[in-house]
Amino acid sequence: MTIDEHPVDRTIRERRTSLLVDRDAPVPDDLVDLLIEAATWAPNHKRTWPWRFTVLSGDARGRLGRAMAEAGTELGLDPAKVEKLPTKYERSAVVLLVWVRLDGDDVRRREDRDATAAAVQNLLLTATAHGLGNYWATVPDGLVPSVRAVAGIDDGHDLVALVYLGWPTGSVAVPERPAPAVTRLR
Repeated sequence: MTIDEHPVDRTIRERRTSLLVDRDAPVPDDLVDLLIEAATWAPNHKRTWPWRFTVLSGDARGRLGRAMAEAGTELGLDPAKVEKLPTKYERSAVVLLVWVRLDGDDVRRREDRDATAAAVQNLLLTATAHGLGNYWATVPDGLVPSVRAVAGIDDGHDLVALVYLGWPTGSVAVPERPAPAVTRLR
């Protein structure tokens, strides 16, 4: 039996995971809303809908970077890295923060984080399908409180992803993937 490639297969393999984007070309709010809505279709075992989103564009990106630079200085982070923070988040037109609401139950907390990570993947694939470049980044733990402060999110939430979004200006080679380890039991 031959299985034909589906457009979804190509979207997964061609996902534009780079920061080669036009930082000044606006991404329409309705497109960002569509990405967020796609994210909410991720599997969620107990239907807790644990994800929260913060969209930063315009001057908000710089406010985020300056707050993180101030926190980085106070924490004694590498000065070269701190120096880049004030403008780092202006590299794309939109920065989308994806949060998970923290549940008191350890099992539910893990399930909710997994669901939120799946939501991020839905968001990234939908962005690619609509021609947007995207990049999933993380934030050092010591800087997350400053991100929470800018976003207005309490410490009952954890940051799962910082996603850069913008219109591509170039592309990078897709890295080779190692063959997965697969065990089949019959």
